[in-house]
Amino acid sequence: MAAPAPAGFAAARLADIALLSGIAAEAIDSVHWHLVLAVDGRRYRLSIEHSGSDAALAYACAADADGAVRLAVAGALHHGLSGAPGARPAACAEPGPTERWRLVQWLRLLDAHEAGAAPRDIAAALIPGALRRPSSAEWDASSERRRIGRWRRRAFAMRDGGYRELLAAR
Repeated sequence: MAAPAPAGFAAARLADIALLSGIAAEAIDSVHWHLVLAVDGRRYRLSIEHSGSDAALAYACAADADGAVRLAVAGALHHGLSGAPGARPAACAEPGPTERWRLVQWLRLLDAHEAGAAPRDIAAALIPGALRRPSSAEWDASSERRRIGRWRRRAFAMRDGGYRELLAAR
């Protein structure tokens, strides 16, 4: 989040952010300007409290258990907006290899679901060692069916707004 900076702080201005970064998506409501910024090959979601276009901005990060991750991401965004080369969030802000694999599988599941694939076919394609063409009885009793069901619920939840969990590094 970003809000008007306290008086006396030399800070980036809203107009600077709009000019320096590629705005991939935006939405405006009565209180905030919600942006998805494409900076250095990464996407950052930023919510800016309404203020004048020349207002100096300050990043606001919650001081909770995940505050360090949010500060690291805000720092990487700030470096990217200021033109610092190669600025990246701290390693703690990125999913580990196992979580990355799972998230990629969820994206593949969502794509297959949109294409109309049956859960049995999705399991055969995504789960290593899954039965290729199980019978109905084998499918009903399989752990693959239960796993695809769990993945599907979590993938839909992530698609529909649960992506915030990624920002909290859980």
